[in-house]
Amino acid sequence: MPSGRAKRYFIFIVAAALFCGATVRAEIVSETSCYVRTSPGKDARPVQMVFRRYVDQELKREVGAFVQYNQSKDFIPLVFVKHVDTDTDSPELGNHEITRIEIVGGKAAGAYLFVQTGAGNRQGKHVRYTSAKGAKPMIFQHTGDEDSSCRVNQ
Repeated sequence: MPSGRAKRYFIFIVAAALFCGATVRAEIVSETSCYVRTSPGKDARPVQMVFRRYVDQELKREVGAFVQYNQSKDFIPLVFVKHVDTDTDSPELGNHEITRIEIVGGKAAGAYLFVQTGAGNRQGKHVRYTSAKGAKPMIFQHTGDEDSSCRVNQ
């Protein structure tokens, strides 16, 4: 018959093996959307913005996001701030606003308000960007889910 000490040691070893044998994993998926802003004026060139976010499928939570402008290789990290359902009478429509803050040089440099209205129709998706410097807000329109030029540059 094993002693009390040996029994405790055996239980500790079994518990440690079970604990260490457990695997931790998360299924993270990326979602990419593109937006464009066209300034008024005949010489104005459109500004393309690629937005990518990473979502933990099990938790149903965003775990990271960034934007990239005009085929640049630079990423601007975004921090999730809040999600607001905007159609409280019919929540199944999925109308919402999501606020994210851009971080440049370790500081908040601007805010992005991602808006979806019109029950998810293309015309209802846009982004309103406001610089922390107080410049006039810029509106970017969603280019659609079939935009072949919508990709992240690495």
